[in-house]
Amino acid sequence: MMAIKHSPLPLRRLAASLVAMGSLLLCTVGVSHAAQPGAHARAMTRVTLVLKWVPQAQFAGYYVALKKGYYAREGLDVRIQPGGPDIVPESVVENGGANFGLDWLPSLLTQRDHGQDLVNIAQIFQTTGMRLIAFKSTGIKSPADFTGMKIGVWYSGNQYQFLAWMAKLGYNPDKDMTVIHQSFSMDLFLSHKLDLASAMTYNELGVVLESGVKLNQLVIFDYGKAGVSMLEDGIFARAGYLKAHRDVAVRFLKASIMGWQDVVRDPVYAGKLAFSYSPAGASTMAHQIYMAREVVKLMWWGPARTHGIGYMDPVVFRRTAQLSLRYGVIHKMPSGAYDQSYWAAAVKELAAQHLLMKGGM
Repeated sequence: MMAIKHSPLPLRRLAASLVAMGSLLLCTVGVSHAAQPGAHARAMTRVTLVLKWVPQAQFAGYYVALKKGYYAREGLDVRIQPGGPDIVPESVVENGGANFGLDWLPSLLTQRDHGQDLVNIAQIFQTTGMRLIAFKSTGIKSPADFTGMKIGVWYSGNQYQFLAWMAKLGYNPDKDMTVIHQSFSMDLFLSHKLDLASAMTYNELGVVLESGVKLNQLVIFDYGKAGVSMLEDGIFARAGYLKAHRDVAVRFLKASIMGWQDVVRDPVYAGKLAFSYSPAGASTMAHQIYMAREVVKLMWWGPARTHGIGYMDPVVFRRTAQLSLRYGVIHKMPSGAYDQSYWAAAVKELAAQHLLMKGGM
């Protein structure tokens, strides 16, 4: 999710440039009525989606749906609003700055725990892409070796899996190790100033490999295999908005699912398209294609292949919620945190039109 750096540019300089407000505003994109034949045939409904991060292939499905006119076909004039390190999607949606938002489920549950009435309506990523990585040269072989190590963690809503895992292992992060608030780059890791670093399979791991590091030089710890994986990248909206605009929500999901289905079919196209939306100099086309391919592995996985993209598995939701409660992320079990009826209506329409992709494509 985080750094979008490719090796030719200094990561630290890149991270600073990405948070510039001017760049974020320039990256806001929307459908052009002139570019979408027939889009004027019915009144267009303006909809804004706020991303979890800056434009990149992590969000390729929405860009594909926009580019191919799927939103316009549903009568939606969609604006895709970039996120960033200082942007909390839940707050943007709660305050009316966007109709829909994207974030990891623990972050959504935390905001609900604080009184925000936000509801997940589609779970795009079915499994976690988050990892802790270390160079084999550190001597780290298992979690038993974490004691006394310098560990990079993202404290921007993405720390919850780490905290849950440390609690499960019986570690006190404040005493048993040195936890570093990892920046949105891999500089410290690549310069061996971190013993372990956070990395997403679809982004930072690629950045490390693109820097010349070989996969066999790394030890990779999978939060899923550790039994503390939490759901990432879900679509949410305010409960009040959803009740008043049910049809809009269904149409938005329908078009978004179609966009993501196309990413599964052609990640190369999706990566190239995402690259065209990314901030100038922030990445390379090759990295965005790598990202699109890796994102497909998280999205077109497990229950999604049976039910369709965006399905919320109640068992996995409950696991995420229980882990969040057990390890202090939230203080009470959530009620009404997701509503699958909007997604169900969207996939029903897609199925009726023979547009729903399942199984092996």
